[in-house]
Amino acid sequence: MTVRKAALFIMVLSLALALAAPAVWAASKEKAGARVLEALDTLNTAMKQDDKSIPRDLLKKAKAVAIFPGMLKAGFIIGGEGGTGVVLMRHKDGSFSPPAFYTMGGASLGLQIGASSTDLILVVMKKKGLEGILKNQVKFGAGVSAAVGPLGRSASAGLTAAAKDADVLSYSWSKGLFAGVALDGMGMEYDKETSKNYYGKSLGVRDILEKGKAKPPKTAQKLMSALAKYSK
Repeated sequence: MTVRKAALFIMVLSLALALAAPAVWAASKEKAGARVLEALDTLNTAMKQDDKSIPRDLLKKAKAVAIFPGMLKAGFIIGGEGGTGVVLMRHKDGSFSPPAFYTMGGASLGLQIGASSTDLILVVMKKKGLEGILKNQVKFGAGVSAAVGPLGRSASAGLTAAAKDADVLSYSWSKGLFAGVALDGMGMEYDKETSKNYYGKSLGVRDILEKGKAKPPKTAQKLMSALAKYSK
């Protein structure tokens, strides 16, 4: 193995291992705010694709929405995926909570090499999925089921049997193109430190999503308003 190939191997393997577990990648208040705006951009892009957007009738029924912009995937024998994003919970009046920050990660074995970036949106449809988020116990394929969601103006035509039964529907885009991503083996973990930096105080998941203890900054208000608009 040449020095260049060895360096590439070490770099990709290190990234894969780093992404294998949803460690707490704490971000500063400024970087957290930028992440929220990236989530807003990901949402707007997804919803402006006309017949290839996330059906609004699904968003209207959603219990929560998670947005992970620029999820990284890398692999060389050991593969890994991971990223940071936000979760917003839908309230009974149709409004959405301020965002709580989460990390997502997972590992797999395979003979793949390279790295890619994927935008991911998760639409939480069932109570089991929401409870997993609130209790910080989300492991896809082992407790919380996920399926690729349908596209279009209405979900009725494209909702498969697997999607109907799933706790969470997933939507992902790579280089602007829709791409189904299997979530089995992936896990989500609440990023308490980034949430603390963003809101200026220590908060639990339920404090942000359920109890209204987080005062949303302007970046959060923009994302909350956009979600409320798209889910009418």
